[in-house]
Amino acid sequence: MNIHINKLLNKRLKKDELNINIETAENNTEIEKIIEYIKEYDNKKIVVYDGYNMIQIDANDIMYFYSDGNYNFCKTKDKEYRVKGKLYEIDKKSSDFLRISKGCIINIKQVKSFDIGENRNIIVKFYDNSEQYVSRRKIKEVMNYLDERMM
Repeated sequence: MNIHINKLLNKRLKKDELNINIETAENNTEIEKIIEYIKEYDNKKIVVYDGYNMIQIDANDIMYFYSDGNYNFCKTKDKEYRVKGKLYEIDKKSSDFLRISKGCIINIKQVKSFDIGENRNIIVKFYDNSEQYVSRRKIKEVMNYLDERMM
C-alpha cells in the first residue's frame, strides 16, 4: 500500500482541531484499522491535576477512576490524580473502561483477577494488589462482560 500524506494549514480550524480525509480506491481492513487507530489516538490521554498542574497521562496507565466527595480521581500504580471530567464522560473514553459501581470505573487492562465469592459478590483485584468491589446493580453487567470476553 502506498500512502501519500499532504499537510494543509487551515486558519478557520480551532487550535486543537484536526481534519483528516482519507481517499482510497477501495475499502479494505487495513484502511479500517488505520481509521480506528486515529480515532483512538485522542482517547488514550486523560487530563488530570497533579497538584495545581494540569497534565495528560496515558489512559492505559490508569487502574481505576473513583469518586470521593465532590471530586473524581484516578489511580495509577505510582500515584493518584484528581480528574478533570465527570465519570460518565470518562466511561465513554475507551472500550477498556468498565463501570463497576456508581462511583468507580476500572481499566480492564490493569485487572489481575475477578474474585467471585460464594454469595456472588465480585472483588476486582489489580496488579498493585489494590481492590474494588462491584456494586449489586452492576454484577449482571460485569458478568455479561466477562462472558463475552471468554468467547
